[in-house]
Amino acid sequence: MELKNGSRCGWSGSIAQFINVEETEFIAQLTQFVGEAKDEQVEAWRDCYQVLQNAFRSYQNENWQLFFEYELPREGGRRPDVLLLIPGELLVMEFKMRGYPRSSDWEQLSSYVRDFNHYHESVAKHSLQVRGALVLTFIKEAKMIANKEKRLYLTSGSGLVQFIAWVKKNAKGKIINRQDFLQAQYDRLPTIVEAARAIMKYEPIPSIRKVNNTNIPQVLDTLSSIVEEARTTKAHHLVLLTGVPGAGKTLVGLQFSHMVNGAVYLSGNGPLVDVLQDALGNKTFVQALKNFKWEYLKHLVIPNEHIFIFDEAQRAWDSKKMKKDFSEPDLMVQIAQDQKEWSVIIGLIGEGQEIYEGEEGGLQLWNTAIRNGQWIVHSNENLVGQFPHAFQHVTHQHLNLNVSLRSHLALGLHSWVHHLLTGNIKQVKTETQQLKHDRFTLYVSRDLEKIKAFIHQRYQGQNKQIGLVTSSRREYGIRQPYPFVKGLPIASRYSTKPYVSYYNHAESDYYSSKLQFAASEFETQGLELDLAVVCWGYDLTWNGGEWVDHFKDRNLINPKRIRLNSYRVLLTRGRDGMIIYIPDIPHLDATYGLLKEIGLDELN
Repeated sequence: MELKNGSRCGWSGSIAQFINVEETEFIAQLTQFVGEAKDEQVEAWRDCYQVLQNAFRSYQNENWQLFFEYELPREGGRRPDVLLLIPGELLVMEFKMRGYPRSSDWEQLSSYVRDFNHYHESVAKHSLQVRGALVLTFIKEAKMIANKEKRLYLTSGSGLVQFIAWVKKNAKGKIINRQDFLQAQYDRLPTIVEAARAIMKYEPIPSIRKVNNTNIPQVLDTLSSIVEEARTTKAHHLVLLTGVPGAGKTLVGLQFSHMVNGAVYLSGNGPLVDVLQDALGNKTFVQALKNFKWEYLKHLVIPNEHIFIFDEAQRAWDSKKMKKDFSEPDLMVQIAQDQKEWSVIIGLIGEGQEIYEGEEGGLQLWNTAIRNGQWIVHSNENLVGQFPHAFQHVTHQHLNLNVSLRSHLALGLHSWVHHLLTGNIKQVKTETQQLKHDRFTLYVSRDLEKIKAFIHQRYQGQNKQIGLVTSSRREYGIRQPYPFVKGLPIASRYSTKPYVSYYNHAESDYYSSKLQFAASEFETQGLELDLAVVCWGYDLTWNGGEWVDHFKDRNLINPKRIRLNSYRVLLTRGRDGMIIYIPDIPHLDATYGLLKEIGLDELN
């Protein structure tokens, strides 16, 4: 029988039950489930009801199951219009009262298909084929079209009969019990803020099928064994955990600092620290590196901990930036070696994340720091030979995280960004097609208002976090103001820092999803959005053969490398996808042309 209010969906039942339900009763149940419904929503439900009544009349004896307004768990109100469960198949249908498809329609439907494939237990358990159909009810003639690029289908209202007949013909498998489907697990990978909250509550982090091949559990076991060895033998160990952007280095650091006694998680990434501390209401779980240094250097406070987790260790400050005769690694090693009977320093190493001056010394600063002690270094094989001052260098295959969790829905994003920024056009063309195949949202546009309209259509009524991100040096290159995009104001003027409000405070004007302010590479590093709108600046342009850096800074050893890394950060913020905005000025014509050449679709 139909499921009433308080269940997972607004209405569900067999085809026969749907055929026999009166329209007024059907609409009443959906309204009760959803809550206050606008007139256009009710009209859309009536339209959908009438189309499906006609389409299903020939299938009353089939043991198929229908679900209307199925609410995806923990997805902030995301609800596909209609699900049809038949043997071996899950058909996701989105109904639109118009005669032409929009980009936002395709992306909305594609994301539902993708998420059912990745997160829904029944789909995995029963090997269901998930198909998506966009039903445009204002198309008069019977029509069924396969969108081969998007692996989705478009039908008219009358064409739905033909489409369902085709799905039935190709269906193989057994029917799934309706209650089993409704009660099945749906495990969406949390954001770093959600993960931190779960860790603090000792809750398990969801295990996502496509990222089960990550070696995070083995990394945690390896770190535990190294700590135990250091404690037992009274020795000093430096552990280096490498990983691509978004691979879970912060997650590992947070988990490990919470699971062992005597550990502290230190980050020089001020925005990450502030956002996490604000979200958790806790200032001890994640600590600012600058405060840790200040306590020791100014007040001579020796920390109680023996295990120091240093986030983004390759970005540690050199002596020039410290304005001392020692670097940050020198300081950490001194504290650990001189003040502790035993210690473990765990350095989390990101690839291509150096974006500040004073961060270009990289791992060599750590090698120099251990020159006067008997330090045992642990890393993966890629770092062999880089630590000649190590007393012993032990390699572990697990000390490298090579699968991106942030973009786990499109595992090739990191490689795509790398080849884009190194100018490998042939390879990035191929990888663009793979990202599209993985249903990663990827568009380019020169019209920011069109982008905002797309976002409004695509995410209306959903609790997804969208945001503008842009280079802090975006106006370098030409003497012209950057159009329509304002950066977040300087944090020191506000009691609540604007970048904290950008992520955490939906009521603030600075909140990312309001699309009024853009966060820079400094304010987004280590954090994430569901969809990032990358506002390309004047500071980095394509000249037809290579990237040209227009921001020159005499304090930087390699300014172009820092600029490329800044864009590497910006281009890897989106969990579900990104739209790249290229201002419509001649200075950026070649950059726009490159993105079109490698296969990015124009937003329409």
